[in-house]
Amino acid sequence: MGYHKHYTRDEKSVAEPPQTGFYGGFLRSLAKVTGHYTVSQTAMRSTHRFYEICADQLNHKRSFWLDTCGLPDNFQTWFSITHLHVWLLMVRIRAEDHGKVFQQQLVNHFFHDIEDRMRYNHKISSGRIISTYMHDFLAQFHGGVLAYDEGMCKDDPIMAAALWRNLFTSSGTPDQIAILVDYVRKELQTLDTMPSDDFLEARRLFGTEAGPLRGVPGK
Repeated sequence: MGYHKHYTRDEKSVAEPPQTGFYGGFLRSLAKVTGHYTVSQTAMRSTHRFYEICADQLNHKRSFWLDTCGLPDNFQTWFSITHLHVWLLMVRIRAEDHGKVFQQQLVNHFFHDIEDRMRYNHKISSGRIISTYMHDFLAQFHGGVLAYDEGMCKDDPIMAAALWRNLFTSSGTPDQIAILVDYVRKELQTLDTMPSDDFLEARRLFGTEAGPLRGVPGK
């Protein structure tokens, strides 16, 4: 897939604002000292915004996911829908400089949120139970990424099988699965045509507007 690149970032500075003069130079120097523009810090901020968009997909398109696709309204459905959109962004992020750093930060946000939602939203206090669930979700995540990657690189029947196993959990009608295959292909195409600058600063993905950055997702 041919993504557009419009600039190159070095190891210490990413997407610095166009500030000039003494004050602007002072701000840039201060930001570098405090780590504001390091690759990992930039990745954390960008992927936090990306992740919150992914995590909001079930709420943002409830009628589509629950009525059109026939998915149940539960934690597993939220995980599977969020997982699918995290994967879509991972595909696009691979084309970016320092893509592995950005991918890891995005995945970190996802699993921090999963744990927070179990603790605070679902009131699970047992560390042993949480650990068991986290291992299960991690296995689902890795298996899903491999399956979606194969479907993306091959054909629609392979993608349909990946969605049937990972999103529909071996349920769903052929029409519902076909709708989701088309959805995935269109979103991949939209991301594919998005220039690098626009993508990293995007405040709207999957038809969802990102809100102001909050603290730890899920709390």
